[in-house]
Amino acid sequence: MRTSDTTSFPSFASLLRRARPFACGLLLVLGMPTATSCVREATAPAVASPQSQTTTQPLDIKRLAAVADSAAKAQITAGITPGLSIAIARHGQLVFAKGYGKANVEMDVAAGPETVYKVGSITKQYTAAIVMRLVEEGKMSLTDPITKYLPDYPTQGHHVTIHHLLNHTSGIKAFRVMHEENRQRFRLDLTYPEMIELFAKQPFEFKPGEKYEYNNFAYYLLGEIIGRVTGIPYQDYLERQLLGPLGLSNTMYCEASRVIPHRAAGYEYEEKALINARYLSMRVGPAAGGLCATVGDLLQWTTLLHGGKVVSPASLRRMTTPTVLASGDTVGYGYGLQLAELGSHEQVFHSGGANGFVSALAHYPKTGLTVVVLTNSVKANPAAITKALARTALGINVRDLPLTPENIARYAGTYTYKSGAKTRVLKVYEESGKLHAQVTGGPVFRLRSQGSNVFIPSGNDDNQIIFTPATDRAAGLTIREGRWEVTEAKRQE
Repeated sequence: MRTSDTTSFPSFASLLRRARPFACGLLLVLGMPTATSCVREATAPAVASPQSQTTTQPLDIKRLAAVADSAAKAQITAGITPGLSIAIARHGQLVFAKGYGKANVEMDVAAGPETVYKVGSITKQYTAAIVMRLVEEGKMSLTDPITKYLPDYPTQGHHVTIHHLLNHTSGIKAFRVMHEENRQRFRLDLTYPEMIELFAKQPFEFKPGEKYEYNNFAYYLLGEIIGRVTGIPYQDYLERQLLGPLGLSNTMYCEASRVIPHRAAGYEYEEKALINARYLSMRVGPAAGGLCATVGDLLQWTTLLHGGKVVSPASLRRMTTPTVLASGDTVGYGYGLQLAELGSHEQVFHSGGANGFVSALAHYPKTGLTVVVLTNSVKANPAAITKALARTALGINVRDLPLTPENIARYAGTYTYKSGAKTRVLKVYEESGKLHAQVTGGPVFRLRSQGSNVFIPSGNDDNQIIFTPATDRAAGLTIREGRWEVTEAKRQE
């Protein structure tokens, strides 16, 4: 059921061939003859998820292309990435794909839609999907303790389950790949016993389920567990049982010794000079960040996942359900997927970083929109491009409505709120006829009125400040950081 009808999704290569005449025309209009690209008008969905049946306006492809061109050029010109590739799909249909800059600087190879990049932590959703398939098959349970599969793992008296590993609430000490100490370690093909010796014996950060802390080591352990449950090493199971049957031929385990056509080189910057990224063994985190892929395969994967072709609808709902901590607080992370909003649009996304690469993949279920940006530099900011393109496609505009002196007087004041154990002070005041704000010790930012007591701070279009209405002045305000991070603040008398 999950893989038998995947042929209804047209291959990315076939879409490129069909899109080429329109792409070439647009390329001449934009005056960019050296870029590798394709663009195509959106048509009926090839594989549409039940959530994506909402009627949407036609996409303005030329405007999207202009935004993509401008954003890509800005990052390349700023010297933060040699190259990148961008692609957009709606309802499973490719509408835009293009490469910019260099996939390999030394060989003078241009980046294109066919370029293969390391995708880092985007890998985690593939790992989570494998776990859910094994759960569906009755081979494991989300409530199983990890010691059922890793009997010698030192849980130090804690009850750690598969669920805790999937949503980063295990409390197990996390490792940061790019810490200098770990850079040295991770040049080696460390074995499972060596990884356990290095990391598992460190004290827990918190009791399982109490807090959320992003954890690559948790996903490393999931990879080991998958191997033990299936009897096949994670890397092999991933390719044979997931990627191959789904037709994702341009996604693979990113072993350095492997010959991968169109593979991009990864880069870092050292004292503003471009250098080749330092070596990192993929053996230390295959299930956490070991995949390579093209933009086209990531679009296809997202359509298949949200269209019920990878896991069951119930499993997908579990993967996209936010985490509720023991305290009752909600965290915008499911299983291998980050959950948020862009404007009023539900957003399922993930970003990823690897040695020499940064990636971003975002999906908007109600409109069927998917945007992916892959880059070959650790300094790049693909998430900013992804958001800019999504805002353009979804018609999300930040307004800046004028305020009367009476309005400004109503909102101006000093507000206090709790941030962890600390009390923060937010000052809201008028300057040059505009409303400004500042958290004590932080930078000044403008508050742009959206109407109905709602403001969006300059510098972070994802956040909102909503004032509590009152007759003469606001009694308080609510700070919304994404979908679930809500902080109440009271006016200081």
